[in-house]
Amino acid sequence: MYCGKCGSKIDDDSLFCPVCGSEIKISGNSDNHENQQPKKNNCKKYLLIGIFLIVIIVVGVLYATVGLNTKKEKQITKIERADIPEFNQQKAQAVHKWNRCGIVDISGKKAVISDLQKIGNNIDKFNEYSNCIKELQDNKENYKLDEESYAKYVKALNQCQKAITDKKAQDTFDKYNKVETARTTLINADNKYIKDRVSMYQAIDMANAESSEKKAYKENLEKINNLVAAKDKNYKAIKKAFSKMDQTVYMYIDPENVLDISIQQVDASDFPKVKLYLNIQDENTGNVPSGLDDTSFYVLKKDATANYVKQKVKAISQLNEQEALKVDMVADVSGSMSGTPLSEAQMCMANFVNSMQFDAGDQVELTSFATGVRLEQEFTGDASSLIDEINDLVTGDMTSLYDALYTAVERVATQSGARCVIAFTDGNDNYSDCSVTDVVNVANRYHVPVFIIGIGSVDTTDLYTITNQTGGEYYNINAVNSMQEIYEKIYRMEKQLYMVEFEDGTGADINDQSDIKTGYKSVKYGGECNYTYTPNVLLSAGSATLYKDGPEAVVEEYLKNFDDAVNHSDFSLISNCLQKGSPIYTEQEKYVQRDISEQLDSYELTDVSYSDENNCVISTRETYYVQVSGEALQLMTQECKYSLVKENGNWFMTSFVDINVVSRIKQ
Repeated sequence: MYCGKCGSKIDDDSLFCPVCGSEIKISGNSDNHENQQPKKNNCKKYLLIGIFLIVIIVVGVLYATVGLNTKKEKQITKIERADIPEFNQQKAQAVHKWNRCGIVDISGKKAVISDLQKIGNNIDKFNEYSNCIKELQDNKENYKLDEESYAKYVKALNQCQKAITDKKAQDTFDKYNKVETARTTLINADNKYIKDRVSMYQAIDMANAESSEKKAYKENLEKINNLVAAKDKNYKAIKKAFSKMDQTVYMYIDPENVLDISIQQVDASDFPKVKLYLNIQDENTGNVPSGLDDTSFYVLKKDATANYVKQKVKAISQLNEQEALKVDMVADVSGSMSGTPLSEAQMCMANFVNSMQFDAGDQVELTSFATGVRLEQEFTGDASSLIDEINDLVTGDMTSLYDALYTAVERVATQSGARCVIAFTDGNDNYSDCSVTDVVNVANRYHVPVFIIGIGSVDTTDLYTITNQTGGEYYNINAVNSMQEIYEKIYRMEKQLYMVEFEDGTGADINDQSDIKTGYKSVKYGGECNYTYTPNVLLSAGSATLYKDGPEAVVEEYLKNFDDAVNHSDFSLISNCLQKGSPIYTEQEKYVQRDISEQLDSYELTDVSYSDENNCVISTRETYYVQVSGEALQLMTQECKYSLVKENGNWFMTSFVDINVVSRIKQ
């Protein structure tokens, strides 16, 4: 047996342990003595097993926690890189839940990982939709057949694109679904459009057509039928085939409704590209049709052989929300407008300014008139600046209406795109140097419509003459506060114009007279008008140089530098344009030394006439602000003719052939 104290082996009959001396207590069962040490060893074994199991569990928990933490960090990095506010907010909530989980809360952490993965999936979805919208935007023109459905589709695309740009995920998902719906609707509408269009082509009577037209018609129709019959429709190819067919058959289409079409304005500032601004109304209802098909517009221009040739149409649009309108507002501040009338007029003008589409590029200039004409605010798209100037208007004495209209037309004519003059007056002109004829001539020269609002008992004869002969309209009201409605009516009317841009392919010069026919032909609508015009491009002093070489470039350089030469008494600024020793060289060398200030406002080269390859005469129309010492500031328009000669490959101005002062307007 063994000692119970030190564990040493002793004889069974020993009373004391020979090692430690402890008394040996004998139990009744000798087997217990034999098994005492093994029991102790078993306890140690179980303890070791328990410790081992605990270590395994702890290691397992730590391993699981580290793995989950890695997954969490990976998802968080993905979310942070996407930098989408609502996903960042969801991430913050998930991280908060994670931090509340205990170290052994594996299931809680797995739930957080699941939430983060859902956010990651939505990021993938957001990126996928972003790529899809970009592709749809790039290819949207291919589906531009049914105009109404196409406009709704483009609107849905733009709204979704804005949500993507703003990084609004849920809004993007919602808007994308609307894009899909709009696209499906558009495709269905396009298919109906195609079906109707093919039926129209098949019904056209080509009996009186030329043999070449009949052949082209047959070939085009066969190609269209093949494209339409294809299982996967190529809308872009179908649209192109329709356009080609239209060029063949447009003159043989009988429309259901007749359109009244007239040209209000012409903008040739980017010649040979020319913009026509068309008034288009249904002849029966007087309404302006919307959503007209771009491919159904056409322009014919008479060439050198007096034949009308179809021109290439580059762009079609309706002004509203798409094309800019430039307006010169002309305000009567004569003595009779003093007090309440001026206050009411200021309110109406301010409200009108606030209603304009400055985001679409609209610009306004403010001109006032009384004893003279005053430019209050140059063309701007800043509503607050305009309203400040409107509120600062003060009254004078006399009424220089015609001078103000002439000035406003000259000013707005230098602007590109659609433009007009809107004036109001409560009295008859009694102080202008310009006449009614002067106003009409300059407005027609530059294709600028003039609208006039007469207040009270105004002599309307001359005002009707100006508006009717310039493509504008006259309105008479009894009270100043009624102007608001008229302003809005004029603005709506101008914004309903259709812009048709074509490229002149006849080889004509910018100063040549043009005879054109333009119109619209489809099954539903049709109409045409004839128009004769000379481009007459009036350029502002600050505009880009139009002429790159030749005698025109020399005259343009001279005009652009002349006022600086005068104001700084620096003849060298223009001397390189003049032939040394010539009459104009001698005259202008003296002129720039005078006590005078000039500022070029606008200019136009109206004609170039060659006597031979080395000699020509260039005609111009020039407008200056002129300040002579001791006299009032004037806006002077003059028509000049300059003689030029070519020496050693270079052109030089030699003399004035003629100078005619067209107008002098007191400022």
